[in-house]
Amino acid sequence: MQNRKPAEFNVGPDDPLGNTWALPKDAIARFGTGDSKCRKLSPDGKYLAVGTGVGLWWYDTTSMLPISLWETERGLINSLDFSYDGKWIVTYNTDGILKVMDVQSGTLVTQIEDHSAYAGLAFSPNGKWIATAASNGVVKVMDVQNGECIAQMDRGKHEWKSNDISELDFSPDGKHLAGTVQNPDTEGEETYLWNAETGEVILKFAGRNFVFSADSCLLAAASPDDLHSSSDVKRIDHCVSVWDIKNRERIVHFTEHIDWVDWIAFSPCGKFIASCDKILRVWELATGTQKKVYDNCLDFFYSPDGVLFGVVFPSGDTIEIWNLEPRERVLELPDVPGNYGLAKGLAIAYVREHQFQISEIISNAQANSKKWTLPIEHRIDFATPDPLVVWVDDETLASGSIRQGIVLWDIVEKRVRERLLDDEYIHVFTVLPDGKMLAALVCSQYDATKVWDVSNPEKPIAEFHTNLWWERYQAFSPAGDRMAAGSNDGPVYVWNLRQPDHPMILTGHAKEHIYSLAFSPDGKRLVTGSHDSTARLWDVELGEQITILPMDEPRPPIKVLFSPCGNVIAGGLGSEIRLWCTEQLTTLRTIPQPDNNQRTYALAFSPCGEYLASGTWWEKGMQKMAIRIWEVATGENIRTFWGHNSDVQSLAFSPNGTMLASGGFDGTILVWDLKPYL
Repeated sequence: MQNRKPAEFNVGPDDPLGNTWALPKDAIARFGTGDSKCRKLSPDGKYLAVGTGVGLWWYDTTSMLPISLWETERGLINSLDFSYDGKWIVTYNTDGILKVMDVQSGTLVTQIEDHSAYAGLAFSPNGKWIATAASNGVVKVMDVQNGECIAQMDRGKHEWKSNDISELDFSPDGKHLAGTVQNPDTEGEETYLWNAETGEVILKFAGRNFVFSADSCLLAAASPDDLHSSSDVKRIDHCVSVWDIKNRERIVHFTEHIDWVDWIAFSPCGKFIASCDKILRVWELATGTQKKVYDNCLDFFYSPDGVLFGVVFPSGDTIEIWNLEPRERVLELPDVPGNYGLAKGLAIAYVREHQFQISEIISNAQANSKKWTLPIEHRIDFATPDPLVVWVDDETLASGSIRQGIVLWDIVEKRVRERLLDDEYIHVFTVLPDGKMLAALVCSQYDATKVWDVSNPEKPIAEFHTNLWWERYQAFSPAGDRMAAGSNDGPVYVWNLRQPDHPMILTGHAKEHIYSLAFSPDGKRLVTGSHDSTARLWDVELGEQITILPMDEPRPPIKVLFSPCGNVIAGGLGSEIRLWCTEQLTTLRTIPQPDNNQRTYALAFSPCGEYLASGTWWEKGMQKMAIRIWEVATGENIRTFWGHNSDVQSLAFSPNGTMLASGGFDGTILVWDLKPYL
């Protein structure tokens, strides 16, 4: 297969990680590759395409370092696929734009707008069609050259229209299209097989995780036993059904598995089929008999010449690939959170590329007493995907996100310096004046919150149980002795971390979500914003409401915070920012936003208190989000930065006030240079 190297776009010199590639004006670094929605290896296994909130990243699989960055004008890539020869790549973004591009030149082949492929897409083997699954469950086949729909797949009558397509793929000969449908009417998963040119239903049966045989004659899927229907709530797909496509009949039904069958594959010769439910079983199709059984195997794949390889997890941080027949380990990979599919794909590509060199590599590794590992760089993909940003000092930025723990970023070197509380569910953290860092970890399955001194992760400094619905509605007091949290039904809870068993409960808000809260610099007062369209000020020591802050008209304050000296409260009220005097409890001024459809929710005061940064949320038609710097005394807009592709979720000034960090829903952190403007 021809080596089709992707065209190099936006590659920055002396930056192998891509943290400075395609930066917006006035930004000095980007941390995080973006919220990753899709990834796929090129057909030759030499390159990896990853669609993220930033754009389309290309990686060389031998080094797992980025080599190109496409589609940065909008980003937000939701799904992608390659043509079978690797010549073209198709991408779909959340604006509803489908693009087919030439891999080697990056030129646009076709663009289809106002089209939904949110639930998936697939290239046909002949390169002429693209199948798309929309968010409303509609499956279409589109002509690549002119963008016209040649077939809409028949789903039959069903009451609910929803995003219920979980798999979509063409048969190897391109004549058929299969999809797994979660039918809301029956609450069961069904596999459909359609004629790719007419949309006619060829087969429909209870099942999932389908796979075609190489000659396109057979379709296999995990399915329930014959005693259960699609709608049976006790259904477990622990059987494997094999269907003859031409005759439209089931020819084999294997029943020896006892748990959910997650992986199925035909052997390249077509004589065998393998399936796995943590126990790998190999069946002969002609006789319907079981030929091999392998224990402790969570996944598997065949090499092109028919060798069966198993995937095992010997520990929590590694994945091993074994040649199952001689029971030889051939490869070890790091188990990067969320990247298992990538690890398996790289293993398959490596085995395909080096299948005749494996025994030599093993013997050399054993002779040198070393383990051979495939390089997978530990990229930061924010899972929330909105990272919370807090400065540790003028050279170190900390970010927290669900399942990522806390990451410390070196601003000078523009790379990760250290990971803390790795893989934990961090909902809020803070850096105290003495440099100590506190973090709150929410254990939703236990309705518990644990607070940690990050430097001593062996034992929490406080633990308390709640039945609250949690998100980012939490805040530490400046001294680190209290923690406040808002509920989804009105009350605000304040815990003394030294005596956490009996929280103070502040009541007054209606039974609505608490959107935001913040302590005053002296820790004596708390301001809260709620979906009930009020902002309220509380005396924390007395546990009493001081006042409801005035507004011209009721509107939900999504973000509220105190200025560094405590004399001003800022509130993000959608189309305006309102500043209140904390002494007179009156409105100082309002700052209308330049465009009423640019809602402002993220806010941050500069350390001197003279400036306020605000960040907008995405609205339909917006390309980049605005981050504006305002002069507090006059309400003047000093500077506007444009960079994030989706909502700006958090903002923080550096301690010396010369930089601003922004965390976006696109899964990135941008660091902005303020020196020319403040």
